Amino acid sequence: MEGTSFRKLADKYGVSSSTLSDRERGGLTRQQSHAHEQKLTPAMEKALEDWCKKLDDWGFPPRMDLLRAMAGALAQIRAEEEEDPELAHLGQHWLSNFLNCHPSLSAKFSTQHDRQRAYGDNIPTLKGSFAKLLRLI
Repeated sequence: MEGTSFRKLADKYGVSSSTLSDRERGGLTRQQSHAHEQKLTPAMEKALEDWCKKLDDWGFPPRMDLLRAMAGALAQIRAEEEEDPELAHLGQHWLSNFLNCHPSLSAKFSTQHDRQRAYGDNIPTLKGSFAKLLRLI
């Protein structure tokens, strides 16, 4: 699309032409420009994402409370390093916002439920459970 004006590109993709011209001149995205306001650094968020994926690979269901606790520990470390106690406090919606920014993790948190449903639909398992139950009666 060499030689196409920003106005035509903006109309085609539904983006503001000023946004395109700002980016062309090296402007930052909204996410990049607000990165300094986040409680965790991008490296810490990447480490959390990798940790959750590793837990899932090992067969441990990644739990929301564990993720929040690990993030809180990382935030505490950052607060101590930067001597800013405000960084240690994660907001009420931090977890949902984190999962919104990392959609691959949202899928990890739901796959454990899918696996459990699949195990529950296993006919031999169900027959064995009912046979044990009938023996008790």
